[in-house]
Amino acid sequence: MRARNPLYIMAKPSHEAQAQIIALARNDPGRGADLLHVTLVSLFDLHYAPPEWLPAVIAALDSIDAPAFPLAFDRIENRKAVTLRTRAPLAEARAFQAALVRHLLERKAPMMLGTTPEPHVTINYRGDRLGSQKIASIGWTVEEILLVESIVGQTTHVEHGRWRLRGAD
Repeated sequence: MRARNPLYIMAKPSHEAQAQIIALARNDPGRGADLLHVTLVSLFDLHYAPPEWLPAVIAALDSIDAPAFPLAFDRIENRKAVTLRTRAPLAEARAFQAALVRHLLERKAPMMLGTTPEPHVTINYRGDRLGSQKIASIGWTVEEILLVESIVGQTTHVEHGRWRLRGAD
């Protein structure tokens, strides 16, 4: 089964970080800044999921109480796509991901995929074969998380909710 409407919990860059990312020569200028994101947890494909799964995830996220955390990327890497990454451990982001999965599991939220990918920002899905390069650090504090459905093949995100993190203004 090919993914059609995958559901993710993600963080979006601040406006300042978006501007820095868009200014990168290797960023795909055809994609809008509103699509830039860091996937924190991949949940399931809404196309194949029972209708009660989405409300169950939303209900679980309604009780989230977690601290804001920093993200910063200082490298561009070309794997299957061009991404912003770092060699730093991103300990706070990884701790947040683990706590988020625990929170969802404790509330019996459905998580077929349940993966916590290495935090990164994809800036060009086509890849450019230019290899890796160091860049000035681009970072922000993640102050909210979003529940987003990606419409595969349509370059579209459908937001299903936002939740502020503790310590966010």
